[in-house]
Amino acid sequence: MFYNFLNTTKTARLFTIYGIGVLQIFLYRFSLLSLPFSLVNILETIFISFLLLVDISVITLMVRKNQLSEGNLLVPFFWILLGSLFPEVYVDAAIIVANTCILFVFYQIISLRNIDGREVFFNASMLIFIASLFFLPSILSLLLLWIHILIYPGKRFRNMLIPMVSFMLLSILILAIAISLDVEEKLLLHFQFVPNFSLDSYLQYKYLPLVGILLLTITITSWAFWKPYKRYYSRFLIKIAIVGILGIILFPEKNAVGWIYLTFPTALSLTIIIGRIRRYWLRETLLWSFTFLSLSVLIFGTYLV
Repeated sequence: MFYNFLNTTKTARLFTIYGIGVLQIFLYRFSLLSLPFSLVNILETIFISFLLLVDISVITLMVRKNQLSEGNLLVPFFWILLGSLFPEVYVDAAIIVANTCILFVFYQIISLRNIDGREVFFNASMLIFIASLFFLPSILSLLLLWIHILIYPGKRFRNMLIPMVSFMLLSILILAIAISLDVEEKLLLHFQFVPNFSLDSYLQYKYLPLVGILLLTITITSWAFWKPYKRYYSRFLIKIAIVGILGIILFPEKNAVGWIYLTFPTALSLTIIIGRIRRYWLRETLLWSFTFLSLSVLIFGTYLV
C-alpha cells in the first residue's frame, strides 16, 4: 500500500510529500524547539517551507534527468524522513539556504556529462561561495568540485583557475559591500575558523542520528550503486560522503553538516535497496518503520537539540 503510493511520479503525490515536510517544519519549530509564535518566526518558517519546495524540486529533477530511480518518489520521501532526524537545523534559515545552494551544486556536477564543463565549474563556484556566506562548512564543496575538475577531460589547469577566480572576484565584491555598510569586521569573523577536536564535541546524544546516517552511507551507498552503468553516480555519491565526513570532523555544527552532505546519498541508496526487495511485506515494513522513526523523533526529539 505505502510502496504503491510512492511508486509513481504524479505531481499530486509529490506535493503530499512536500506537505508532510512543511508540517514537520511547523511542528519542529513551534512545538519541539518551542520558538516564540511571533510574526518574524512565522515569516521565517514560510520562507523555509518555500526553500523545502525548491529542494524537493531539485532532487526530483536530478533523479529523473539522470534516471537514478525507476519512476517513483522514494528519494524525496526518504530525504524528508532523514531530515526529520536533525530537528535543530530548522532553527536557522541560513542553513536551509546553504543546503539549497549545495543541492544545486550537486545537480550541476552530476550533469557534467551533458553540460559544458566550464559553465558547470563557474556556476558551481558561485553557488558554493553564496552558500559559504550563509553556512561556512559549505565551502568544503570546493573539494568535490576540484576532484571533478581533475577527472574532467580538457585543460585542467585552466579549469582549476575558474573557482579561484570566481571566489576572488566575489570576495572583492562582497568585501566592498561590507565596507560600505560598515560590517567588514563581522564578515571577516564569519570566515575565521579554528577546528575543535575535543572528545566532548563528538560524544553527545544529539549526534546519535548522525552516527546512524553515517553507518547507512558507508555500508549501503557504494554497494547499492556498484554496477557498470551506475559507477559514475556511485563514485559521485561516495565523494559527497567523504566531503561530509570531513566536515563532521572539522566543524562544530556536525548535525547540520551531516544533513547537507549525507541525506541525499543515503536517500538515494535506500531507494535502490527498497526497489530490489521483492517481498511485499518486507518492503512495507521498512517504509512504515522509517515513518514511525520520524514520528518518534518528534516525540523524543528534545534529546537531539
